[in-house]
Amino acid sequence: MAPGACYSVFVVPRTANKANSENSVPGLAEALALAEVSPRWLGEDEVEIAGTPFAIRQMGVVRENDAILLAHLYESDPGRPTIVVSDRISKAARAELSRVGLAWLDRRGHIWIRTEGLFVNAQIPLTSAPASRRVVSALKGAGLDVAIAMLLDPDEIDGVQDLARRIARSPGRVSEILSELRTQGLVGTDNRAFVPELFWAVAEEWKPRWHPMPEAPPPEPPDRFRLSGTEGAVVLGAPLATGGRGSSPRLYVADDTDLATVLGAYGAESGRTGSEIAVCPSRFGFTLASPAASGGYVVAHQLIVALDLAQDRARGREVLEGWTPEESPRVW
Repeated sequence: MAPGACYSVFVVPRTANKANSENSVPGLAEALALAEVSPRWLGEDEVEIAGTPFAIRQMGVVRENDAILLAHLYESDPGRPTIVVSDRISKAARAELSRVGLAWLDRRGHIWIRTEGLFVNAQIPLTSAPASRRVVSALKGAGLDVAIAMLLDPDEIDGVQDLARRIARSPGRVSEILSELRTQGLVGTDNRAFVPELFWAVAEEWKPRWHPMPEAPPPEPPDRFRLSGTEGAVVLGAPLATGGRGSSPRLYVADDTDLATVLGAYGAESGRTGSEIAVCPSRFGFTLASPAASGGYVVAHQLIVALDLAQDRARGREVLEGWTPEESPRVW
């Protein structure tokens, strides 16, 4: 879902909500309410919206191939209007469902319905979904390493052993992570990453803890730091409206030991912030680097810089929309 997706709603008069509104479709009633639409529940798998009865089809994950099949079946035999309710619907799948008029709810926060007298295309707050389908546990620690390795070349297919060797993690843990990512619809059965879905899932869990310092530390030894943030993005050619050079540099270090060393030497409180420092959330991600440097600092890999930009839901994500890096594939 692109940042700033439209919120276009044409609402018909509300219909009465019947006693059986307590339905077995997690998130649908909440999403309709957030879109200012009042449904009439006809049963556990049927709802009337704007006078049109919709069959409800629940699916865990809808990928592009799934949507193509659903669209083909619907075009061959339209039958009754249908709303697809899923924990995760890929961007391509959304477009395919909408093309043939199949309504859909992606519980991550978007609903699309078109019927006589009503059009809803709304970005909404995250709606409820079964707890067992959360992606959070897969993208912690080693999970971030796995995801970043896959995003470096999403068309490459790595076996578990090769991937584990590449990121210096145990094959057993890598296998568990891949299994969970497949369940979440972020990785295919062939271990190929789905983009941009995997990138944005990683961005949601990318949470560096930045520590202010009064001055930027000297770039020594040269491999201790990775420059990211605005300055790193500008160096890598991201289309920022304002220059990043001269701003407070954001620097990653590899681990808590390096963090303590740098803060102990240069992190005394002074009432001003001349730089920020954090442990890179991905151990493997830190080992990567772009070929660029600035002020003596090695600039972080384009993917790491992009993840930092993605934390700014307005300006940063707008920058990503217009940025195609030269040294790595565009996965957002």
